Amino acid sequence: MKTLSSLTKLQDYLINNNIDIFLINRTDEFLNEYIAPYAERLCWVTDFSGSAGRAIITQKESVLFVDGRYTFQAKQQINHDEITIDHYQNFFKVFKESCRSSKTIAIDPKLHSINEVNKFKETVEENNSKLIFLDINPIDNIWSDQPEIKYSTIFDHPIEFSGLDRKIKINKFKESLKENNLDYYLLTSLDSIAWLLNVRGDDIRYTPIAFLYLFLPLEGKPIFYASLENISSELKQDLNQILILKPINKIDSLFNEVVKNKKIGMDFLQTSYFFYNIAFTKELIVKDFQNPCLIPKATKNNVEQEGARNAHIRDGVSITKFLCYLKSNKDLTKETEVSLAEKLFKFRKNNKLFHSLSFDTISAVGKNAALPHYRVSKDSDSKIRSNSIYLVDSGGQYYDGTTDITRTVVLGKPNQEQIDRFTRVLKGHIKLATHIFLKGTKGTDIDYLARESLNEINCDYDHGTGHGIGSFLSVHEAPQRIAKKNQFQSVELIPGMIISNEPGFYREGEYGIRTENILIIKEKDKKNLSFENISWAPIDRDLIDIKMLTSSEINWINNYHLKVLQNLLNFLDPHEKDWLKNVTAPL
Repeated sequence: MKTLSSLTKLQDYLINNNIDIFLINRTDEFLNEYIAPYAERLCWVTDFSGSAGRAIITQKESVLFVDGRYTFQAKQQINHDEITIDHYQNFFKVFKESCRSSKTIAIDPKLHSINEVNKFKETVEENNSKLIFLDINPIDNIWSDQPEIKYSTIFDHPIEFSGLDRKIKINKFKESLKENNLDYYLLTSLDSIAWLLNVRGDDIRYTPIAFLYLFLPLEGKPIFYASLENISSELKQDLNQILILKPINKIDSLFNEVVKNKKIGMDFLQTSYFFYNIAFTKELIVKDFQNPCLIPKATKNNVEQEGARNAHIRDGVSITKFLCYLKSNKDLTKETEVSLAEKLFKFRKNNKLFHSLSFDTISAVGKNAALPHYRVSKDSDSKIRSNSIYLVDSGGQYYDGTTDITRTVVLGKPNQEQIDRFTRVLKGHIKLATHIFLKGTKGTDIDYLARESLNEINCDYDHGTGHGIGSFLSVHEAPQRIAKKNQFQSVELIPGMIISNEPGFYREGEYGIRTENILIIKEKDKKNLSFENISWAPIDRDLIDIKMLTSSEINWINNYHLKVLQNLLNFLDPHEKDWLKNVTAPL
């Protein structure tokens, strides 16, 4: 653990500038979940490296807020003498208490959504405090070795993978502006811009997006802000036909030529307050209007769906080769979490259309598997031990789709509790995968299905059951998800959406279990929807208690394993074929 000099420096800044509270979000100016190294401000201040978190920093005290995925990780990483930990859901409650007695609260408006800042304002006003916007984030002044922003090559994502021409997408976008009486729309969501224009990049590790802004008028060409020198001449020529290209460092002046009182749409959940503030000073009328790309991007067209199916078969070959190595190798004592992650990567990168991993591989043995979003490093790297639970959550970015899959295996003999919990997680997985549900159903309406078997013995898991999956985009795609009510915003599940199914169980300090497949939402009939499974890899039979399963659950496992065999067998070597035939034999 590094010293807390960074936190001390920040607190000194607050004292010297008469600021009582500074709020930190783990995000960037695009409000991304996954961020580049330069934007890891929360980690620099607190040492917490998880992908979701926020902090309230005062002159003397600091509170870090994380969700259930990261509670144990945060406990391990932070200095408890200087920082306390609270649950993410308690942030506004604690913030309200912190604001009492005429406090001065400072934020970087680029790192908070419009909705979030409006909520800050309301809370601050109720408590006779003051909210101020900083032109420069103090962390950027204090962080002496802060990495620079790096721009990658922006490349085309052709119609053979995207399934729809960028011109058609833009025209549909403009139709939504006309229908809602908007003159302009500011789009800052990077995956939405990438999807809309059929372009990709590598500005953020594992997520094929570039740092971009798009300003769309009802009439005329959209204005595209990008690192222009990083666009190939061929793509630039094509984009010039439908867009006005401007350097990304000119984004602050985007409203300069807009006449006052014009109506500009922004998604208040996805757009930073920085832009709202600029529009307000220009006397423009800003309307909260949901990102028009959000649902079309999430509801994959036929080309995107077929690409996802194909990508998951290729990915399934890689994970199956890896599992074969694990389960058939009697001596894994020389292996570690890092070496296994590297071995799986080698299997993946040989695949056709492979671009990169879709996130840092979670390669976790024993107690590390109890951390839902464990990130292995040289410091935490553990040797593989016999009679231990090993969890691997991984995925790839392919030009035709994004993958994500989790398998839990026992390396040796499991104990009875591990078998029981694994089987209960599997029962929840099957119950959700086979569920037929009415059109109009939201993810929160069916989340309970995955938890029922665990709930019977007063067990649960503190994370959602399913998240959306992009099409050669973010492995965590909004807005579709399956989670508990009141935990996240919930939207109607629509045919074409791709979503994960990943219930789990975690025994802190001992082991963790999760089984994850990816599903496409399909139309069952005129009234109902169902799920199509597209992930293919064997489930560890050594952890299944067949006595706990119903006949229909046994049939599901047998049918699933038969399809695994059919989809993958021809891509394996003789030893792997024999192994797969054995582990997919009927229960």
